[in-house]
Formats: sequence, C-alpha cells, structure tokens
Amino acid sequence: MENLKDDALLNLMKQDDADAFAVVVHRYRRKLYIQIYRKLGSEDDTKDMLQDIYLSLWNNRMSIVITESFLPYLSRAAHYTIVDQYLFRKKRSALEVSLSLMDDPSHLPVEETILAEDLQQEFDQELLKLSVTVQDVFWLSRKEGLSIKEIAVRLDLSEQTVKNYITSALQCLRAYLKEDNLSFIFALASAYFFKW
Repeated sequence: MENLKDDALLNLMKQDDADAFAVVVHRYRRKLYIQIYRKLGSEDDTKDMLQDIYLSLWNNRMSIVITESFLPYLSRAAHYTIVDQYLFRKKRSALEVSLSLMDDPSHLPVEETILAEDLQQEFDQELLKLSVTVQDVFWLSRKEGLSIKEIAVRLDLSEQTVKNYITSALQCLRAYLKEDNLSFIFALASAYFFKW
C-alpha cells in the first residue's frame, strides 16, 4: 500500500480505509512537522496542530479533491492553521494583559475593570459548556500550571486523553474568540496601552 499514489490512497480513504490514511500521515508527517515547527517553535503545539490537520483530513476525505499529491492540500491546511494559531495567541495575549491589569485595580479606570470582569465571566461561561472533566483538565493546565503528566496522574487519565481535553477546550475558546468578541478584547487592551 505504501507504493500507491496519493489519488489511489484518497479513493481508499473514501472507502473508510484507515490503513490508506495511515500511509498518508506517514508520508507527509516530517514535511508538515518541519513547516509547522519552524513557525511555532513548540513541539507540543506542533504535534497538536498536526493532529488537528490530520483529523480534519479524515473528516473531510469525502469532499477532498487532489490531482497528484496531498502535499499542497496539507501544506495549505498547515499554513491556515498556523495563521489561526497566531491570531489566537494574539487575542489570548490581549486577554491576559487585560486580565492581569485586574490584579492592580488602582491603575485601571472603573470602566476597564468592569470590561475585564465581564470578559472573564464570558470566558468562564464558554468553558462551562464543556464537560466537567475537560474543565478540570483545562484549569489544572492553565491556572495551576500542571504538566500533562501531572494532570494525568491527578485525574487518573491517560496522557493522550489529557492532551485531547486541552485541545478540545482550546478549540472551544478559539471559536469564541473568532466571533465578534475580538473588538471587545482589543478595546480592553487598547484602554491599557493607550491610556484612555
């Protein structure tokens, strides 16, 4: 099967052939890993992103059209995912700056304090839409700074399950940040940087 061309592998994938999918993953994993790692510089983020790209490939296999190679499709998917991750980091950074200002409210006008509190509540509401276990994993990771291994031990989960839960929570928050809430976040950050 490893000698099959990509279009033949795609036809097999459309027949739910997981072995054909595994060949595609193996064939392009190194090139995609390098492409993503060069931009992100994080092994964990790169692996998470690769997992998302391959999951998307499998889920969309029925509608994908390729002529000769999966590489252009996968490379483009990696590019868009990197851009998405970059924008998400920028938005998250703006949120973190805004929320960190809450630690010292004497430096914040009342309006910015209220906006930051509102944003934190909205963020918490988004997380409440997830299962309790996903919420626990996310908070142990982000608030307590525990490693994936430490969370797995504490909650008696496999490390892969912990990674999946963190990815799930981040996807939920990414979707929330992609909505019209960006203007709210930037208004909040601007209040700090430009001292309204």
